[in-house]
Amino acid sequence: MSITLSIPPAIVQEVRQWAEENGTSLNQYVRDCLAAKCAELQTARKRRGQAFLSFARAHQIDAPKGWRWSRSEATQRPMECLA
Repeated sequence: MSITLSIPPAIVQEVRQWAEENGTSLNQYVRDCLAAKCAELQTARKRRGQAFLSFARAHQIDAPKGWRWSRSEATQRPMECLA
């Protein structure tokens, strides 16, 4: 994917010079920064999912095997969070 960014020239020059001195390009540096942020977001998303599963397991109710809420039951009864 190709995108257009608006970055002040002084910043571009500074980072481009740093990138060249470190054996990379400005484009690669931007890709690396975006990939690092994506990995950070995925880690946070996974952590939130694991926290939800831990909470759900800690607050299980006894219900017959295979029992599920129907849509009408779920909307008739107020839901509570016991955190």
